[in-house]
Amino acid sequence: MVIAGCGGKHAMGPVDIPPGNTGETLVWSSEPQRPGWTLEEPSSANGTMFFVGISGNFASEQSGREDAKRNAINSIVSYTGTLAKNKFEQARVSFGLESSVVDPTSSARIFEKQLAVNVARQVKAKKWYIEKWQTPTGTAHRVFLLAEVPESSVNDSLKDTAKGMAKKAEQQAKEASDEIAKKQAEKAADFWKQMQEQGLTE
Repeated sequence: MVIAGCGGKHAMGPVDIPPGNTGETLVWSSEPQRPGWTLEEPSSANGTMFFVGISGNFASEQSGREDAKRNAINSIVSYTGTLAKNKFEQARVSFGLESSVVDPTSSARIFEKQLAVNVARQVKAKKWYIEKWQTPTGTAHRVFLLAEVPESSVNDSLKDTAKGMAKKAEQQAKEASDEIAKKQAEKAADFWKQMQEQGLTE
């Protein structure tokens, strides 16, 4: 499974800044027009994944930057978690495994927890764009971040998850009370070993 998109999307031209809510006035922006990348869907190129993080309204620019980064990380985890769940589901069906043996939903959650740790360490800010708005309650900073993260961190997270699940399945096979349960657990172990070999974006 390859994450769709291409690096060329970053050439998208600037877009007009939409009007704010009632009583809000744009007083400053780091660029004359809002960059086109602020509207992009997730994309990837040359082993790097790109995501956009958008902050809420914050009194300080620094708080806005931190929130935009958190938002980008959450977007990465959510997007790739959905890809992982779909991959698990398709592979589970091809292996002929019951959902009680391999649960794509719970497995994707485990993957997302592992991924969140890796992404937090490896996500980098590629571009920033900042707006300052005057609102009825004061000055508000809105920050946009084009973040990048290596595809390898996503694949490593999936492989770590699969490795742990394979060991669990092997243990269940040893402890199985009947031959049917043993074969299902052994098949599940083979399933997770295949996931470990494949990764998510390869």
